[in-house]
Amino acid sequence: MYVMVNIVKVKIYSYKSRHSINLPSEFVRDSSFPFQIGEQLIARIEKGKIIIEKE
Repeated sequence: MYVMVNIVKVKIYSYKSRHSINLPSEFVRDSSFPFQIGEQLIARIEKGKIIIEKE
């Protein structure tokens, strides 16, 4: 059975001077996930939200 996953809870992680947010694999594998592995993206802050979009 296929289940769409378009909302997940995530945490921000810190290691030295780097920060990351890990996305669960079921979220990334969803057919509506808009990005490809290795694709260059743009992240910006807008009205208290992080927006990630294609370059």
